[in-house]
Amino acid sequence: MRRILLALLVAAGCGGGSHKSTTPPPPLPDTKTETPAPAPKPDADKPATDAAKEPPAPTGPVEVTLKAPQSTVKLVAPGKGKRVALKLTPKAGDKAPVEIAMDFSGKTSAPPELGGTQEQIAPTVVLGGQLETKDVGADGATKFQVTVDNVDARDVTGSKTPAAEFKKNLQSLSGMTIGGEVKGNGSTSDLTLRVEKPDPASQEALGLIHLSLLPMWPVLPTEPVAPGAKWQVTTTQKLADQLDVTQTTDYELVSHKGAAWVIKGTTKITGTDQDITAVDPKTGQKGPKTVIGKIAGTGTTEATISDGSLTPAAAQKLQTSFEATVTAPGKDGKDQTIALKFELKQGNAVTLKSSPAASK
Repeated sequence: MRRILLALLVAAGCGGGSHKSTTPPPPLPDTKTETPAPAPKPDADKPATDAAKEPPAPTGPVEVTLKAPQSTVKLVAPGKGKRVALKLTPKAGDKAPVEIAMDFSGKTSAPPELGGTQEQIAPTVVLGGQLETKDVGADGATKFQVTVDNVDARDVTGSKTPAAEFKKNLQSLSGMTIGGEVKGNGSTSDLTLRVEKPDPASQEALGLIHLSLLPMWPVLPTEPVAPGAKWQVTTTQKLADQLDVTQTTDYELVSHKGAAWVIKGTTKITGTDQDITAVDPKTGQKGPKTVIGKIAGTGTTEATISDGSLTPAAAQKLQTSFEATVTAPGKDGKDQTIALKFELKQGNAVTLKSSPAASK
């Protein structure tokens, strides 16, 4: 039972994704499992193997895809004053130095026999690099790429892992690219995270970024607006590639002065009960019945969009909770139901280090 619950925690709170773990991840979340059975003794007439060696690094580039959320926009109020189009207006070839800071923490509440309440707070992950506008289509859709040239970690109160130690697991992300397409209204295509020269820790480092990275742009209305305008964006997506959730964000255009548009938003997260019982792909046999419910959460967004620039100065925070109910045979053969509660916190800050400059 405890192995099943651990697998659930990893799937729901640690990235899920299509990539396979090859090394222990950065210590997030901190979970306990039952003491593993002793390893079988090797035959006396067989030579010792190197099974305990660290898994080898991938032989080629490693990629992780972040699926694009599906959004709808409803203008609630157009604002007062002269109305003009609010949209991203980058120029092909522009480059800008950016910094993306990401925070993540996870908390699990379980019965005492399963470890009780456990919480892990990761150090802040900081990716510095160049954001390049590759191409701007006639419809305003922009192909872009962030090339990371600096990776850092910052200590956070409550984190059990020193930033310097955490940073060691992230070094292969230097040189990583984040590529995709963003429309004039801020909605994006799938994003691709790519590491050209991975090491044994790259898969897990990418998994952490996959879970922590939030959209860099707010989704904007297509209608002309003025200060005081309000609109609502409803987004459906999969949390950690596992759970279907709906985010409803109410935005307001706080001000428009010169080239700068200041936007603030509040988010509500909801979701229906979902059966995520595992099925063995080979035998078709089902695992213990696992149901996720009570999905709820809140969030805030602040962003400043500048005319002629692709990158906003933006800060986002999301807090999501849900409960997992797992039913499986106990030691006496009777069904036993265990309830777990998960709380995930994500935070992103995108900083434009200087004004965009056209490439030479």
